[in-house]
Amino acid sequence: MSVYTPLSTAELEHFLSRFALGSLQSFRGITAGIENSNFFVSTGAGEYVLTIFEHHTADEVQDFVRLARHLGQQGLRVPAPVADRQGEWLHQLKHKPAILCPRLPGEHISNPQPEHCAAIGSALAQLHIAAADLSPMRPDNRDYHWWLSTGPQLVSALNEQERGLLEDELAYQTAHRADWLALPQGWIHGDLFHDNALFSDDGQVAILDLYNASAGALLYDLAVVANDWCCDVNGVWKDGCVEALLSGYQTVRPLTAAEQAGWNLVLRGAALRFWLSRLLTRRLQQQQAGELALQKDPAEFMQKLLRRRAQ
Repeated sequence: MSVYTPLSTAELEHFLSRFALGSLQSFRGITAGIENSNFFVSTGAGEYVLTIFEHHTADEVQDFVRLARHLGQQGLRVPAPVADRQGEWLHQLKHKPAILCPRLPGEHISNPQPEHCAAIGSALAQLHIAAADLSPMRPDNRDYHWWLSTGPQLVSALNEQERGLLEDELAYQTAHRADWLALPQGWIHGDLFHDNALFSDDGQVAILDLYNASAGALLYDLAVVANDWCCDVNGVWKDGCVEALLSGYQTVRPLTAAEQAGWNLVLRGAALRFWLSRLLTRRLQQQQAGELALQKDPAEFMQKLLRRRAQ
């Protein structure tokens, strides 16, 4: 949620004129995240988040919002866009898809503890169950096949040791592809890092940023959370966090035997995926500098992959 597409006050006021939300009071760019341009927007009617999609088409955005609406109807706290006076919620802003969503209550947790991990585990399981009857599912554009095609494109940015690690892990994941395919599948969030959740004083959790939601292995979603919420930047597990995450998840949806057996395999795959993603993002950011572009170090997930391989 960096700012790649800056806005002037006049441009935002023109955009807001389509809505019955009162006049613009203030706005500011959001620096957290790396893919889209986001702004906090305050109007006479309340607080909102404006998202300008930098890499997604209008059709893809419709898929995200279809999921958000479905989850919201079942009581989950997720962002859903506001409709304008004509009932339209998807717009073009500077020739890119844009939506305006109410700003959900709560605060980000900078250093998740076991109680936060248990709560997000439960919320993620609820998302998996609530989304199960929504079809069709959107394909994952950063799945195993993307790993295989993208990895070789990024080796020029790696040293010899890093290239060896990447090639070996891709070979390992390929050898265990059948184990992945045997895991329960469904809608996954795909990017549930701790800055994509809000915790309210009443204990409720809001899940943000559904813009990577797609079909996938449910266990993979849990592994993405574990690799971010439950360890430090070097991949060292924090006391009690993984146990709390798994326990919280299984109070809602118990893991199958195949999932329990495949936990380390999927942890490794999740670390590999985000190592590749950050390498690609770094290259893209060098080509297109965002006004408030947040730089995230690919080495973090390389270290996490090394830790998971050593388990």
